[in-house]
Order: sequence, then C-alpha cells, then structure tokens
Amino acid sequence: MSDPAFHLRQTALGLERLGGLMRAQQWREPDAYALHPAQRALLELLGEDKRGWRVGELAQRLGVSAASASDTIAALQARELVRRERDPDDGRAVRVHPSRRGLAWLRRSRARGGLGERLLATLAPDELAAFSRSLQLLILQAQREGLATGLRTCAGCEFFRPFEGGGDAPHYCALVGAAFGDAQLRVDCAEHRPRAADARAGALDAVAARFRAGAGDRRDTTSRRGPAPKRTHSAAAE
Repeated sequence: MSDPAFHLRQTALGLERLGGLMRAQQWREPDAYALHPAQRALLELLGEDKRGWRVGELAQRLGVSAASASDTIAALQARELVRRERDPDDGRAVRVHPSRRGLAWLRRSRARGGLGERLLATLAPDELAAFSRSLQLLILQAQREGLATGLRTCAGCEFFRPFEGGGDAPHYCALVGAAFGDAQLRVDCAEHRPRAADARAGALDAVAARFRAGAGDRRDTTSRRGPAPKRTHSAAAE
C-alpha cells in the first residue's frame, strides 16, 4: 500500500469523483432555475462586474471556445437570466450582463451555498489552510500545461509575496499593502494582475518553491506587515 503510483491514482480518482458529485448536485439544487454547470459558471462570472463582459472575454476566462460561450449565453438568455447591450466603448460590440432575474438567482445561490462549501466547512482550520496551499500549487501546474488560463490565483499574481510575514498572516499582497493568511488565498481575484510573460515561468517556480518550503516552516512571530487585507470586488449580485 506504499506504492506512490497507486496513491496518485487513488487521490486523482477522489478528486474526479468529488468534482463529478458537485457538478451533478448543481442539477439537483432546490431552485426553480437549476442550471447546467457551464451555465452556472458563466452566470456567476457575469455577476462579478457591473460593466458586463464581451463574449470573447467570457470564453477566455472560462477556458472554452467563443462558440461554446455563445451557446451558453443563448441558453441563459432564453431563461431571461442574462441580457445583451451595446458596448459603450465600441458600438459594434456587445456586452453581456445578468438580468434582474439573473441577479436574484445569484443572490439565492450565494445565500444557500454549494456542496463544495458544505464539505470544506467540515475541515479544521489547519486542514483547510493546507488544502488551500495545495490547490494553489495544482492550479499553477495546470497553468504551466496551458490549462486553467482563466483562473486568477494569488500564486500567479505579481502582487503576491508568499511567506514574507509570519504567524497566522505569512503572505503579503503588494496591491492592498497588507499581510494575510492561507485562509485568504484566492483562486479567482478580481484585482489579479498576471506576472510579466518574460518572467512568468521562473517567478511561478519560485512561488511554488516558497509554498512548499514555507508550508513546513510556519514561523510564530507576529507579521510585521499588519492585519489581513480588506479585499474589495465588484460583484454586481451583492
């Protein structure tokens, strides 16, 4: 039972089964507007920004083709959950927004919470922190392989300074000028700024190395950077 390859297969299988379970559960949510996971993901993304999104931007963030994004938008529009408007910056382009019904759906969904949140809530704080660090590393690797291009993680952001603080707030965000802990690590941050392309590979390797080293060497000193950052975002549904 100590075979590393066997352990990898079992862990990967567990992730796949959990992912499939959560996607299936989204169809069974007690809501009159139960959505396909792709529709749910697109509507939640639309709720992030009151300025709306162009179809190409949505496709890039979701990692799908423009045609697939257009089909999903059409399905949501048929349910009156999204609307299209002319782009004020370019009269030839269109931006997609959540409708009033779509915003109401988002508020209900966020208030109810999903299966993933319910499962994660059963973890102890240190277990959740370790999982958050591991999740950042997995997404970094997926991005190296050309996947997960739309996810805006702390680890892939030029403002992120891992393990520059100490105690319960070991990380530092240069954008907001404050330290924060593993529980505040973000998978999709509206203020994310990708690292410069010419330095990205080396920088991501350095961040991954700091994560692996720092995770086993949590200092007890109080962070000299101050309290955890107060993040702002532009979610239109709140």
